Amino acid sequence: MAEFMDSIDYEIGVPIRTFNILDTSVTEEGYEVLLNIDLDSGYELEDVKMKLSFEDLAGYETEDVHEGVKYALGFFAE
Repeated sequence: MAEFMDSIDYEIGVPIRTFNILDTSVTEEGYEVLLNIDLDSGYELEDVKMKLSFEDLAGYETEDVHEGVKYALGFFAE
């Protein structure tokens, strides 16, 4: 199965339509965020765990977890 997965070339994924933060917990390195994500294809990803470090937030120039998740998922300020 690993050989099959390695042989697939991906060029672009499906855009994320929306996301909802279900839970946030603090860790030593930053935050662990539980999300539901709605994809533009109509599929949904439920109970997705994202690790967002304090270093990530500093790079996004924010201390707000919601803003950090937005930037990490590719939602940039207009």
